[in-house]
Amino acid sequence: MTSRCKKTTGNYDASAARIGRRAFLGASAAAALTLRGRAYAQGPRRPNILFILSDDHRWDALGCMDHPFLRTPNLDRICREGARFSNAFVTTSLCSPSRASFLTGCYPHTHGVTDNWGREYEPDATPPFPLLLQQAGYNTAMVGKWHMAEHGRPRAGFDYWLSFTGQGVYFNPQLNENGREFQADGYMTDLLTDYALRWLGRDREQPFCMILSHKAAHGPFEPAPRHAALFQGEELPEPPNYRDTFKGKAAWQRMPGGWVRRSDEPAREELPPPGPWRTPDQALDYFRTLAAVDEGVGRILDLLEDRGELDNTLVIYAGDNGMFWGEHRRGDKRVPYEEALRIPLLMRYPALIGPGTAVDEMVLNLDVAPTICDLASVPAPEIMQGQAVTPLLNGEEVDWRDEFLYEYWVDYTPAIPRIVGIRTERYKLLRFPDLKDIDELYDLREDPHELHNVALHPEYAAVKARLDERLDRLMRETEYREDAGLPLPSDAGPVPEGLLLHYTFDTHHGDTVKDDGPFGLHGRVAGGEAQWRDGGLRLDRGAHVVVPHSPGLNPAAPPYRAEARVKPEADGVVLCHGGASHGYLLYLEKGTPTLAVRKGMGLLVLKGREPCLDRWVRLGVALYKNHTALLVDGREVDTMHDSRPILVNPNEGMAVGADPGSSVWEDAGVSGFTGLVEEVSVQRPGNGE
Repeated sequence: MTSRCKKTTGNYDASAARIGRRAFLGASAAAALTLRGRAYAQGPRRPNILFILSDDHRWDALGCMDHPFLRTPNLDRICREGARFSNAFVTTSLCSPSRASFLTGCYPHTHGVTDNWGREYEPDATPPFPLLLQQAGYNTAMVGKWHMAEHGRPRAGFDYWLSFTGQGVYFNPQLNENGREFQADGYMTDLLTDYALRWLGRDREQPFCMILSHKAAHGPFEPAPRHAALFQGEELPEPPNYRDTFKGKAAWQRMPGGWVRRSDEPAREELPPPGPWRTPDQALDYFRTLAAVDEGVGRILDLLEDRGELDNTLVIYAGDNGMFWGEHRRGDKRVPYEEALRIPLLMRYPALIGPGTAVDEMVLNLDVAPTICDLASVPAPEIMQGQAVTPLLNGEEVDWRDEFLYEYWVDYTPAIPRIVGIRTERYKLLRFPDLKDIDELYDLREDPHELHNVALHPEYAAVKARLDERLDRLMRETEYREDAGLPLPSDAGPVPEGLLLHYTFDTHHGDTVKDDGPFGLHGRVAGGEAQWRDGGLRLDRGAHVVVPHSPGLNPAAPPYRAEARVKPEADGVVLCHGGASHGYLLYLEKGTPTLAVRKGMGLLVLKGREPCLDRWVRLGVALYKNHTALLVDGREVDTMHDSRPILVNPNEGMAVGADPGSSVWEDAGVSGFTGLVEEVSVQRPGNGE
C-alpha cells in the first residue's frame, strides 16, 4: 500500500542498511554492518532516545482520546507537540513477548519469548536496539520493569541498570541497581521516575538512550496514596460488545467457567446474557495508577526542557499491550479483539515531527526498534522484522503494510488456545491450530465491535479464501514455527528418563517410606493417623507422605506420568504436586477420579467415568507436550489438549494423600485421603510419549 502522511518539518536522507539474517554476532560484527533502508545523516548531534513503556495501557486511556474522566496532560503534550499513531498494534497481546518485540523489532516466534514464563531473547541472535546504540557510542540506561527471565540482574546493552524481578510490587520494592540488590522505600512509579531523573540529569558528552519501563498499570492495581480518591464516583460506560454471547464463534469461546476448563462441560450454543453492567471494581484503581505515570512523564519532560535537551530527544511513549474492561465480557488481554491489540503510541521529535501529526497507517510494536536505529544512524540488522516509521512522519509516499500477523502461544491460561491470525485494514481472520474448531472472521467495517463471526457465511467465502492465502504467506515470510512455544525453560537442566520414583510400602523404617527409584527420594509420613499394613499403608485424618523436592521429579518436563495404586474409602486427595501457581491435584469427588492441573490463572479439570470406592484401582496423571490425561488402571479415561500444561517445576513438592501447601484448587474442597496405598510410581518414558 502506498501512503502519504501529513507533511511535517525535518530533513530525510536516504541510504541503505542491511546485514545477513544469521550473520550478526554482537559487537565483533559491527564493522560488517551496512546501512539498511533509510537513515538520517549523522550530524554533529545525534538525537537522544527516551522510550517510556507502560504496562497494560489501553489505546484509548488518554485524555487526548476523549476519555470520559481520565486526564493525562503530560502524555497529551507529547501528542499535541508530536505525533499520535491512531492504528498502533502489538503482534502478541502479552507482556513478555511484546516487550521483547519492542526491543528486537522481531515477532515472538523469531526472538523466542513466546510467553510470560521466564524466557529471554538471545542478544547475539536478535540484537536489541539499546545494544546496537551502545556499540555506536550512545550512553544507555534501563530503568524499570524487564519481565523476561526471572531475575532482576543487568542485561547486555546497558551502561546503567535499575530493575526488579518479574512483575514487582507497587510499594517498597526490591530493586537491583547495577547488580546490587536493595530494598527501596516508596511508590514504584515515583521511584522509577526519580531514578530516571537522576540519570538523565547527569552531564555527558555522548547522546543517551534510556528505556523507562513502568510496572503501572498492571494488576493488582494499587494507586499512589495521593490518588486513592481520584475519580471517586466515576463510571465507565457499558461497552457496546459487553453482551457478546459468542454465538457462532469458536467453541472454546463458548465454554462455561471462565479460567476453569472442565472436560465434562460441553460448549454451549451461546453463553447466557450477562448481568447488568457495572464498572468493574478495580477499574478506577487501574486509571489511578496511570495518573502517577502521567505525572512522572511531566517531570521528565520538564527536566529535559530545563537542560535544553528536549527538542533534540526522540520521546516515544507506548503501552506493551491493550486491556479489556468488560468488552466481550473479558478482563486481561491475550485474545486478539481490538481492545487487546491496540496500544497508545506517541512520538515527539521536532526535527522530524510537526505538532499535531496524525499517523493512520498500521504501525506495530516491531517498528519501534528499527525507527530508533534509523533516527540514531545506527545500522539495523536484517533480522528485524519491523519497519522504520520515519518516512511516515516525514510525509513521504512509501509502500506501507496493510496487514500483519498475530500470534499467541499458550501461556498460563489454558482456557485460551494457541492463536494465529491476520489483521488487515478491513478484516480479521483468526485460527486455532491445536483445536478442531471453526475459524473466526470479522468484517471490521460492518462489525467494528467484533460480535458476528462470518467465517462460515457464504457471502464471505471469497474473502475467507483470500485471507487464508494471505495468512499462510505471512507465516512463511516471517518464518513462523509451530514449535516456537514448546522448548523447556533454559534453566530446566538435564531431564532424566525412565523410572523416577517408586514406593511399594513394603519396606519402611519408622515414618520413612523407602524409594526403590534411582534418586533415593525416601518419603516421610506426616500428620493424621497412618497404619502400616502388609504390603501397604493406611492413611486417615490427614495423614500423608511427603516426597522430597527434586529437580529430576519435574512435571514441567513432559512426558511425565505419576500413578498410585489405592483402595479408597472416601473422597480425598490421592496425589498432589505443586500449589496455587502451578501443579496438579489428583483426587476423588463423589467417589469418581478427578484431575485438576493448575497453570497460573488457568485450571484444567478432567473427570473419570465411574466411582471407584472400596476397590483396588490404579489412578494417575499423564502430562505430554500437547495434552493432559487422567489415568484409571493405565487407560486414559479423559484427556484435554493443552500445550505444556505445567510450565515450571513447582516450588512445592509432591505429596501422597494430601495437598499440604498452598492449594492447587481451593474450590475442589477435598481433604486428605482415607484408605490404603499400595504403590506410587513416577516415570518419564524415553520415547517422547
